Amino acid sequence: MIKVSIASSSSRADGVAESLQLIDSEISVPDRPVMVKPNFVTTSFQLAATHVDATRATLNYLTQRGVSNFVIAVGPAVGTSDSGFDNYGYRDLTKDFNIEFMDLNTADRIPVPAFDDKLNPQTLYMSKRLSESYVVSVCPMKTHNNVVVTLGLKNILVGTLSGREQKKKIHKGSKAINLTLAKMAQHVAPDLTVIDGTVGMQGNGPIDGFEMPSNGVVAAHHAIAADVVGLQVMGYKLEQVGYLRYAMELRNLSLDDLDVVGSSIDDVRVSYADHDDIVEQLTWPLKEDWHGVIEQG
Repeated sequence: MIKVSIASSSSRADGVAESLQLIDSEISVPDRPVMVKPNFVTTSFQLAATHVDATRATLNYLTQRGVSNFVIAVGPAVGTSDSGFDNYGYRDLTKDFNIEFMDLNTADRIPVPAFDDKLNPQTLYMSKRLSESYVVSVCPMKTHNNVVVTLGLKNILVGTLSGREQKKKIHKGSKAINLTLAKMAQHVAPDLTVIDGTVGMQGNGPIDGFEMPSNGVVAAHHAIAADVVGLQVMGYKLEQVGYLRYAMELRNLSLDDLDVVGSSIDDVRVSYADHDDIVEQLTWPLKEDWHGVIEQG
């Protein structure tokens, strides 16, 4: 069984701390650099980005586990990394933690497999440092304009692509992007995920949505499991989110393999308003066998 925690709280700091303590026995931090990846899809709209309080609470927990140095890395689609660190108050974290701030859009990069709009293999490039680190995804709970929801896994897979041109190449229609994310997740995934749903974004996420106070934080050491619980907290079903359904099947996992601790999904479940393009997003299933497509490349 894979343990996934849910902490019900209106306080980000308390919710993150509780969610991580609930899975403390499952977390093992190896002797590798620790990279914390907030979601800075844009650097000028706080609701669309990871709140510094969620990141601070995560750093506090990791410090208690013996981590003394952190890399905080972002690769915004809109704005610069520096403007995000400034606008969202991340510079103040250096008063309490030893932090290297990193721009993933200009980092050294490595290739990862993906698909184009014809479902032919293509290559994308993401941060090399990611592959060398213990990666912690700290993200808000949001709806999305291509894949229904964006949570901890997508924060890593898209957010660490090297530059805006790479991010454009991944958005090639509902069928392609869901297959791409599932394919990438076979090679890259966060080691620890914290999903802050204290106040999430519903409607036209990941940038143009509006508030949803869902008062819950989800955490897990298993990247796919964290997101599968997160999407249910948002009122969605696994069958609606292609890349996560693919990822679960590729690992021979079902919902019965998830052990939710703390609050139950039913305790905190809310109904996020869909993106305006939800009908198009739900066209992701292939008529042919998707296993054959994903095994390409």
